[in-house]
Amino acid sequence: MRITTQITLQHAIDRMQSSASQMDKYRRQATSGKKIDTPSDDPQVAVRSIQLRSAVATHKAYVDSGKVTQERLGVNDAALADIVTTLNRSIQVALQGRGDTLGAEERQGLADEINGLIEHAVGIGNTTFRGAYIFSGFAINTEPYAFDGTNLSSNVGSTAGPINNLIEPGHSLQVNVDGNAVVRPALDALLSLRNALNADDGNAIGASLGQLQSALEGVNSARTTNGARTRELTTALDRMDKIALSLKSLLSSTEDVDMAEAIMNLQHAETVNQAVLQTAAKSVSQSLFDFLG
Repeated sequence: MRITTQITLQHAIDRMQSSASQMDKYRRQATSGKKIDTPSDDPQVAVRSIQLRSAVATHKAYVDSGKVTQERLGVNDAALADIVTTLNRSIQVALQGRGDTLGAEERQGLADEINGLIEHAVGIGNTTFRGAYIFSGFAINTEPYAFDGTNLSSNVGSTAGPINNLIEPGHSLQVNVDGNAVVRPALDALLSLRNALNADDGNAIGASLGQLQSALEGVNSARTTNGARTRELTTALDRMDKIALSLKSLLSSTEDVDMAEAIMNLQHAETVNQAVLQTAAKSVSQSLFDFLG
C-alpha cells in the first residue's frame, strides 16, 4: 500500500510539474512576444533565427553604405551645379566684356568680378565630404586646387581612376568625379577670361568665351553621369528596402509568437493546471485515506 501511495504521489507531482512548466512557457511567450527564451527551448528555431539575424545585419550594412553613397552623389551634384552657375555668369561677363563699347576701365571692373568667381570656383573644387576632398581622386586628404589671387595651381597630379562603393552584393557604383578633367578646365577658362579682361584684349576675351562654353559642356556631362548613377542607386536602394522588409518578416515569423494564440494557450494551460491540481489533491487525499485505513 505504501508503494501505491508513493507512485500516486509521484504521478501527481509529475503532472503538476508538467502543467506548471507549460503554463510558465506560455506565460513567458505572452510576456516577451517571442517563441523561445534560450536556444535549448527549440534548437531549430534558434538556428534559423541566428541565420536570419545575420542576414538582416549584413543587409543593413549594404543599405547603410548605399545611403552614404547617396549622400556623396548628392554633394557631387551640388558642387557641379554651383560650377555650372559660376560658368554661366562668367559667360555673361565674357559676352559683355568683348563688346567694342567697353574701355579698359570697364573691363578691369569685370576682371575683378571674375577674380571673385575664380576664388569661389576654387572653393567648390576643394569641396569635402566627410573630411575627404571629392575632386582629388584617390588623394582624398590633399586639397586639389589653390589660388593666390593671381595664379592657379593643382596639388594632385592625377585625379583619374574610379572610386567605387559596394552598394549590394556584386554591385558597385563609382562615386567620384575626375576633378582635373572637369573642374580644372573650368578654372583655367575663368583665369583666361580674367587675364583677357585685364589685358583689354577683345580677341582674347572671345577665345576665353569658347573655353568657358567647352568647360560648361564638360561639367554638364559630368553632372549627367552623376545623375545617372544616382538613379541607379535609388533603384538599388528601393530593391534593398523590399528585401529588408522580407527578411524582417521572415525573422518575425520565426521568432515572434501569435499573441492571440499565446494568450489562448496560456489561458488553456492555466485551466489545465487548475484541473491537475484539483485531480492531484483528490488522488493524494484518497491514497492517504486508503493508507491510513
